[in-house]
Amino acid sequence: MLSTKQQSVLRVLYHLGRNDRSADLALVAEELGLSCVETDELFVALERAGLLDAERVRLTLPGLCLAVSLASRAERRGRARSPRRLASRAA
Repeated sequence: MLSTKQQSVLRVLYHLGRNDRSADLALVAEELGLSCVETDELFVALERAGLLDAERVRLTLPGLCLAVSLASRAERRGRARSPRRLASRAA
């Protein structure tokens, strides 16, 4: 089971890649509001799990699959909570 911070790293890398932005440790740390040391520790753990190539700061295929799943789940939760969607349910 991945920690919340590990899941956040996967989502950030997925969104950066989706927007054709290259990632590095400092950028991911900044996006997450974490120190570079803490982010590096997360990278090491994700690499051990086979989800990240830490040297290249790229998701592996299993990491990409998981990141897509996490991102789409977050988007669905966001849409379910939006005021427009809640208003349409009440009508």
